[in-house]
Amino acid sequence: MKKSAEIIASNEDLLTRILLPLPIKSLFRFKCVSTQWLSLISSHYFSKNHTLRNPIPSSSGLILHHFPQLTLISLTENRHLGQSFGPLPVFDFLKIPTCFTYVTILSSCNGLLLCLLVAPPGNNVDLIYTVCNPATKKSNPLPRLENLAKKPIVNMDLAFNPQDSPNYKVICIRHCSPPLGPDFEIQVFFSETGSWKTCQGPFLSFRAGMLFQGGVYWNKRVHYFDSEDDDSLYFDVESETVNSLQMPPVQSEVVTTKRSWYMGESGGYLHLVDIETNVTRDSSIVIYELLDDGSGWVMLFRVGLSALQSTFPEMVQYIDACSVLEGIYDGFKVGRYYTCSVLGLVRKEDGRGLELILSVPNRIGCYDPATGAWRVAAYFGDDRDRWGYNWHNVVCHADTLSPV
Repeated sequence: MKKSAEIIASNEDLLTRILLPLPIKSLFRFKCVSTQWLSLISSHYFSKNHTLRNPIPSSSGLILHHFPQLTLISLTENRHLGQSFGPLPVFDFLKIPTCFTYVTILSSCNGLLLCLLVAPPGNNVDLIYTVCNPATKKSNPLPRLENLAKKPIVNMDLAFNPQDSPNYKVICIRHCSPPLGPDFEIQVFFSETGSWKTCQGPFLSFRAGMLFQGGVYWNKRVHYFDSEDDDSLYFDVESETVNSLQMPPVQSEVVTTKRSWYMGESGGYLHLVDIETNVTRDSSIVIYELLDDGSGWVMLFRVGLSALQSTFPEMVQYIDACSVLEGIYDGFKVGRYYTCSVLGLVRKEDGRGLELILSVPNRIGCYDPATGAWRVAAYFGDDRDRWGYNWHNVVCHADTLSPV
């Protein structure tokens, strides 16, 4: 037995074949076995081939951004109620200069993160944008963009799918003030060349005032969530064009407010989550999936929020008659609403089924819309986080060995 182990350890090709199918968490532990194993697992060749075998990693955690602190919540390890969690140390490898005060995450795509190093106001230093892989502790600062004063950056997003290419792109939308040209300019960074390219415009189809928050890369397109329009927009990274995508119709006949509260990719699928609210009828969470050809949406689940009330009664708030009628009537309720936010929709580790990640007062929970099962991912022990988070300050993250 000992001799067999020595043969395997000395044969790098055989060892590579044994290690490649293993999950990333196991590989991290095996780095400590020996210098040889550390060198092998850390090599560009191994990282590239492991990524090709596992091109679409499942989400393993949430990164919460509570200014100026980043916090990691595991989706695979149960946390006991009352257990605290602290700052996220995974960005220590960036060696942030002292003139920068914190890191903010702009985009997450298949295990890679696009980060911005932020300096305090009045500090005359250039912004630093960098693509990094916290799992491998590698980073790649992006070349500086010119003319930022006249063409400020509106949004940046990562476009990366190792099934299509080992390289990644960064899509940058910039606002152009007249008479310099179109309302918006789009530039693309190519990791294989290390340079920026300005796309041919003009791109005038953007709705005035659109924020471009939460761009989602799926099927070679970056989709831009728009909560105030019946259509969303996407940028095709191959044709370098902007096109529209029709949003799903309203499912309820009587809706006080309705808009899509989450758009994200998980397991190779693009999902949309609506929250339809009404003060007199039961509000609902509606989950959609975009067809593979992008031609339309399919409704997967419709969940009445009243079904969650018994599990999390603190999420229910009531509207008093006195608050509506200025004290003319008192002592009865005229409606209710729910204090909850959709943080994500992720595939389970076994690839079977989905989990809806919700933020409710004092905790983050994972809900299976197919079975109705709940589990708590984290509990907030202080009042600072009582009202939780929304998807604009939460990043779903997955571990990968992909090089940057």
